[in-house]
Amino acid sequence: MNIATGLYFICYIPELYANYRNKNANIYNVPEKVLIFVGSAFALTYSVLNSDTALIINYAPLMFLDTIAMVMRVYYVYKNNTRVVEVIIPTLPLECHDDKQDTEHS
Repeated sequence: MNIATGLYFICYIPELYANYRNKNANIYNVPEKVLIFVGSAFALTYSVLNSDTALIINYAPLMFLDTIAMVMRVYYVYKNNTRVVEVIIPTLPLECHDDKQDTEHS
């Protein structure tokens, strides 16, 4: 595994951890993940068609990470968009007493 692949792996660790920990993903980042996934798929396909072992070793783990990142984002976007959120609005008591009014009338 070369240095670029290692750095790519290191960059993905915080993103995957944050998505898992927060159980949330931004829908606006899904197109970015799809493009990265397609790019990795083309690179891996190129390396397999040319039987280039070094490139296969480089792009196969990246394709795996791109797949996990994209599936995770799509999953959390779908899960969070189908969830019904209940909003609770606090209410004030019917009788509100102001301290100034109480002292003025006394």
